[in-house]
Amino acid sequence: MASKEFKQHPPATKHEFASTLGEPVIVRFAKGDPEDPAEGWSRWKRYRALGLAMLVTYLSAYNASANGAASAGFRKEHPSVSASVFQASSFTYLAMLGIGPLVLAPVSEATGRRPQIVICTFVIAVLFLGQALAPNVYSLIFCRWVQGTAACIEGPTAAGVVADLWPKRTRGPAMGLFVLTVFTANATGPLCSNWIAQTVGWRWVYWVQLISNSVCFVLCLFLFPEPRADVILGKRCKKLQAESGRPHFVEGLEGTESMLDAVKLSLTRPLLYLFTEPIVASLALWVGFAWGVVFLLVGSIAHVFERTYGFSQGQGGTVLICGFIGAFISYILHLTIQEPLYRQALAKGNGKAKPEVRLYSAAIGAILFSAGSYTIYLGTYLVLGDIYDRYSSSAQAAQSLLRNILGATFPFFGVAMYDRLTFPWASTLVGFIAGAFAIVPWVLIFYGERLRARSKVAISMEQQEGDVLGEEPAPAHLTEVEMP
Repeated sequence: MASKEFKQHPPATKHEFASTLGEPVIVRFAKGDPEDPAEGWSRWKRYRALGLAMLVTYLSAYNASANGAASAGFRKEHPSVSASVFQASSFTYLAMLGIGPLVLAPVSEATGRRPQIVICTFVIAVLFLGQALAPNVYSLIFCRWVQGTAACIEGPTAAGVVADLWPKRTRGPAMGLFVLTVFTANATGPLCSNWIAQTVGWRWVYWVQLISNSVCFVLCLFLFPEPRADVILGKRCKKLQAESGRPHFVEGLEGTESMLDAVKLSLTRPLLYLFTEPIVASLALWVGFAWGVVFLLVGSIAHVFERTYGFSQGQGGTVLICGFIGAFISYILHLTIQEPLYRQALAKGNGKAKPEVRLYSAAIGAILFSAGSYTIYLGTYLVLGDIYDRYSSSAQAAQSLLRNILGATFPFFGVAMYDRLTFPWASTLVGFIAGAFAIVPWVLIFYGERLRARSKVAISMEQQEGDVLGEEPAPAHLTEVEMP
């Protein structure tokens, strides 16, 4: 009976502990299974999923930084609306980018990435209609509140796609490209939107995004495949159980009586990680401050150049292209320095490297701004992905909460701070605080292993991954820089 079943699903499953009809059967991917996203998908299918995840991320991050461009034009049509009141529309969007993943990211781990991405991209696109036609600031704030809830998939969920598609040893270049997408959007969002608002009016800030996000929805609907291995195996379990009449379950997942139980369990993870996992908490505070600085600069730098040098709205937004330049330099350094260091650690560890190795470039970048923010953001995603593995979306949701709340808060006092402290002293104050936070990566590099040893989650993930024998040679392909 067992051999017959194996012949019917040769590359798909491996049955163990099934000597009697009623015993449960463990289901996992066999080596080379074509349905395994991380090891069996074709290069085209894998890059297609990555490209669409990056597009979703780009458009969401673009939206986050572009909204301020509509402020002057909107307030000209509505004189009773102050700059702070309009800023509330940006705050609600960013705040929900942080709060939303507490629910949506864990759900994507249980029900899959594809349904969530398709549904949310549709909601995002439709809500731009309400913003372009907003009759008052309250309707604008409401639309952006709901839209931010849907757009939160750009962080933990979309980043989780990278973790789904590449194993730890080859994940770095793909995640680096993913993070570069975020910083590219943060720079081009205010650049493009300020010129749009200046030349054709504030409503076109939203009309343009309605068009681009509608295209994104259609592409995701027809071209985005489900990359979550647990979900693919879960469907296979149901099929095999219907065929054989024997219970099947996915290897490594908690035993729950129903999907509802699984969702309830996963919903508790992000906050649990944030308040009980020191690694998550420290990284969340660190990247949260860095993200707050990014949006403080987005909201203040254009103002500084307009006041100091008489730049127009469009010219002031163009200055923010420096954020992309700094991030691009850091991405190149990531490929040429950080990744070789990580591969060396893999070779010394016979195929396994300590997650803290991911923080080498971030430890140096912590003393910088534009270039350094990229390394902090990337290092956080890579370390949490390595440690928390299949539950990385929950860990990312935890850090996303603080990161986006601080990103939403800093712009409220950014312009006032630069006006009252003067431009040099305001930047100096930010630099002093950033210097204090620069100790975080060094502490994790030297003491991260001890912290992981005290984490039940980290220990469990490491045990499920298994140990690499000390006599085994490192795989040959670990010397390659390119993504497989």
